[in-house]
This record gives sequence, structure tokens and C-alpha cells, in this order.
Amino acid sequence: MSALHISRSRLRTPGEADTALAHLSQHDMTAPGFARRSFLQGSLSLGGAASLTLTPGFFDKIAAASTPLPPLKRILVTVFLEGGNDHLNTLIPAENGAYHDARGSLSVSVDGTTAVGEGLHLHPNLARLKARFDAGQVAFVRGVGEASDDQSHFTSTATWMAGIQNMLPATGWLGRYQDGAGLGPLGAVAVGWHGVPLTLRGGFSSAVALPPHGDLLGADRAEASERDAFDFLAGLKDSGAGHGIFGPFVANAFAKAINTAETISPAFTDVLPEDGLARQLALAARVINLDVGTKLVDVAHSGYDTHEGQRPYHDDLMAELDAGIDAFFSNLHPTFAGRTAVLVFSEFGRRVDQNASGTDHGTTGLAMLVGPNVVGGLHGQQPSLTDLDERGNMRHSMDFRSVYASVLDDWLDADAREILGANYPTVDLFSESGSSLFADVNSNAYYDAPVGWLAAEGITNGTSPSTFSPEAEVTRGQMAAFLFRYKGEPGGSPHSPFVDVARDRFFARPIDWMHAQGITTGTSAVTFSSEDVVTRGQMATFLWRMEGEAPAPPAGFADVSRSRYYAKAVDWLFDRGITTGTTSTTFSPEAPVTRGQLATFLWRLAGSPA
Repeated sequence: MSALHISRSRLRTPGEADTALAHLSQHDMTAPGFARRSFLQGSLSLGGAASLTLTPGFFDKIAAASTPLPPLKRILVTVFLEGGNDHLNTLIPAENGAYHDARGSLSVSVDGTTAVGEGLHLHPNLARLKARFDAGQVAFVRGVGEASDDQSHFTSTATWMAGIQNMLPATGWLGRYQDGAGLGPLGAVAVGWHGVPLTLRGGFSSAVALPPHGDLLGADRAEASERDAFDFLAGLKDSGAGHGIFGPFVANAFAKAINTAETISPAFTDVLPEDGLARQLALAARVINLDVGTKLVDVAHSGYDTHEGQRPYHDDLMAELDAGIDAFFSNLHPTFAGRTAVLVFSEFGRRVDQNASGTDHGTTGLAMLVGPNVVGGLHGQQPSLTDLDERGNMRHSMDFRSVYASVLDDWLDADAREILGANYPTVDLFSESGSSLFADVNSNAYYDAPVGWLAAEGITNGTSPSTFSPEAEVTRGQMAAFLFRYKGEPGGSPHSPFVDVARDRFFARPIDWMHAQGITTGTSAVTFSSEDVVTRGQMATFLWRMEGEAPAPPAGFADVSRSRYYAKAVDWLFDRGITTGTTSTTFSPEAPVTRGQLATFLWRLAGSPA
């Protein structure tokens, strides 16, 4: 983010879009998005918790214990681009002369590196998103809108958040999903200063509003005076003192609220981006990583109502969006990456023609889905820039609720018709297998499920955020790291005697452990040769020793001599069903092990878990 944009963002006068978002979000004490100091000071100024007048429901949203999501349950993150994003300057029809005629000085210059097909280009400041698109992990859904759009921030935002056409919506589309999903108290989280948006409000379900800089009630015990106050509040439930008719409820609620703050506060540890969308989305990833049952996360990014001075504002907003999405996936643990999708949308688009230095409210927009199990590419119909409606806007070809229906039916396994109140055609936006989070792992490959399991267990995070390189050969150092993680990274091993293993390499501790456990004796008494490729015979031996060197009947492979060191290991590998050989009569013990093969061997060793 440039310093210029930071200054503009901080000095920007709140507009109608900000007011609309505030109006459609809960900020009062019925939503648990309160800060520690303001709440604590307010309560203590009234003489402590005993003097507060509370009613049932005050702490319901954070009162119960948090539980992890069941394995493989999918997660959705929504990013609302508040104000009406200029979709024409996001996914740019740069090879269409009508675009340049209409936009003039607002048109964005592109080159071959930004092309995504059909004459369209991504904004140059979305370079990391472009890399994800090239890896098949970004879906652009074009021509999205709705028939009753009056281009008002208030009604359009309400309609998009509610998912129904209702001027006074009481619930949001994901709030109604929560009503039937049985999520825990931290199942839905809004990150940001805007409170709990309508999107996450259900008929009886709840969401937690999490300020991006923390300051949660009861999480920080550094100051003695506040620590005493928190201890007092947490201990009310055990005090036995008379606190009126709601005393037991208040006491228990305080204790659970403070415990919940302590549960979620680890998300704020380590280094987070300083500010902006990158911080919010990095924090969103950290909350998911806590594995406390979070299935829905909402984040808002403001500033998109660009009536004037659009180019510098919007260019910076695109850079912030790019950094934010990258920060999210960079912080998200591999356990959750393959089952998380990010939906990006705005309440409407912008007008085709520029005004003096910006664009006015438009209609047809763009929705984006990002994630390892998204069906990447261009979806929907590109709207015409010349066949405009009477207001000079592009015509939409897809109701935005078709995107919601696709997410609900195909990603969240819900009943879209029940939640949205009508049937909307769905779009093929998600891969069927959903097992792998890497673009280079085909769903039909024998190693698809093993690689997905390996990543879910945290044994690998791939060779990049989007690739696993299943055909690459495995080195001895990499093998050591895989086995070490498979066993849960046990500690306490003394340094190995190998002089060719630098202490700052990722495989140093794994090799220490392997040597201490007798899994390896090295390639000599003082060398391990960590950069050498592992053969199938060596791999069999490592696994056999790791599992206790159990005896097994001869496997019968013609190319496995009974005099070789790996013969008994291969027997055991075959007997356990971990290998069937390279043919019915051969094992190929001198062939290198690929990453896909190693994933499969470990998966089978673990019992081929689902």
C-alpha cells in the first residue's frame, strides 16, 4: 500500500456506502464485537458487574465452549468490496475499443502478463491473484446483477447481504444458513470495525465481531488492576453472593466471555500485517487455524465508491485486495486450505462512461471465488459495452443469487432454495473431488487422496502455495522431514553426528530424530547426504525401521535379492499393503521415489484414511 493511499484512507470522509454498511451491521452490546477497555471501564464505572442490568441473550453469542469443525467440513470467507467496485477496471476488456472510448483517462494500461483470455486482462496490481488464476484457483463470474437494482448503497447492500428481495430484511443469507447448520459460538466471525453484518445475522443464530487489533475482553492480563477486575468477573459464578434474579446468568456469562477471549487471542500472536485488508484477512486465516469451529468469516474492504479521483484510489484498492488475498492464503494452515473458498463481491458495479474523474453507480458486476478447489477460469457471459440500458449501464445476464446458490449447494452442502426462497440456476464453480489443494494434482491421479490427506495433516505444504510437484524426486533430507512430521515432530533428540547436515536446514531436527531412533545410520559414520535422491529400497527400509522392523513373509519380487539390506523391508511393505510393486513381479528398488509415491506410501501406512 502506498503512503499516499494510507493518507487518503485515513482522511476520507465517510460516505453513503459507509453509512449503509454501518446501518446493516450490529455495533451495540447485543453483538459481541466489544473492545476490552471500553466495556470494562464502562462496567466498573457502574460499580462492577453486580450493578449491570442485563437480559438473557447478552452473552449468548460467545457463552458456550468452542469445538473444532468436523474433518473435511468446508469453510467460506466472504470479502465485501464496500461502495461498488469498478469491475471494468478489475477484469478489464482492454482489447475492446469501446472500453477505451468510454473510459478515456480512466482506462488501465495492460500487457501480455495480465491476460486471462477472451480479450480480458486483470488489473496489473492483481499480480498475485493472476498467479492463482494461472494455477486454476480463481473463478471470475461475469455479468452478475439483479433486476430491481436501484443503484442505492442502502437497498443494494441490503439485498446482496440478505439474498432476498426485501426492503426490511431481518436476516442474511449466511445467517439463515447458520440457523440450520448447528455451528458453535465461534462458527461465524466478522473481522473488522463494522460489527456483525447483516450477511451473518440469522433468525436465532449468532456471530462474533472481532476487532482487527484485538483488545478483547479478558485476553490481556498485563495490567494488575485489570487482571484483578477480570479475575473478579470470571469468579462471580463461584462467589455464592447474591446478585439479583439474573446473578447466576451474569456470572456465568462473564466467565465464559473471558474464557472465549483467551481462546481466540492466540490469533493475534506472531507477526501480522500492520493494517488494512491484509491484516484483516491474515487474522481471518489465523482464526480458522485455531480450529475452534469457525466455518464462516466475513471481512469488508471500504473505499470503492469512486465518483472522483478514481484512478489512484482504485489502483491502490486493487493492490490492497491482492495483498489481502495473498496474506490470507499465506497464513492459512494446509489443514484448512483445501477446504476453504473466498467469495469476493460488491453491492453493484460502476457506470461504463467516466464522469470528470471517476464513475457513477452502475449495475452489472463481477463475483470472484478463490481457492484450491475452485473451478478456475471465466464463468458467465461478458456484458456488452455498447448494448446498454436506458441509464447507460451494462445488462446483467446472471442473478447474483445463482452464485450464492452454487456456494450453498455445492460448497456448504445446504439447501439453497430453502435459504434463498426460490430456485436459482447454479454454476459449476467447485471441483468434484475437493481432496487436493494443489493445482498440479489431478483428481483422477492415484495420489490425489493421499496428497490431500498429507496436506490436511500438516505433513506437507507443497512446493508452492498452489503446487505439490507429484513427479519430482524426493531427497533424503525431504524424506526425513516427511517422516518426522508424520510422527508428530517428536522432540528431545540429540544432534546427529553428520557433519554435512547444517543446523539451519529444515531437515536438521528430523535427521537428529531418525538417527536417535535407529531409522538411519547415514551414508557413512559422519555423513547423511541429505541432497541425494531416495531410492525405493531406501524408502522401504526407512519405513520398516520406523515401524519396528516387523517380520513378514517374502514378497516374491524377482528384482529384490534376498542378500540386499532392503529385502525384509520390502517384504513387510508388501505384506502391509503399502506397495504392490511397480509390476506384479518387480519392486524396482533402485528407482527414485517421487513425491506422489511417497504421499501414497505414507497414506497407506496410516490406514488409507478418508
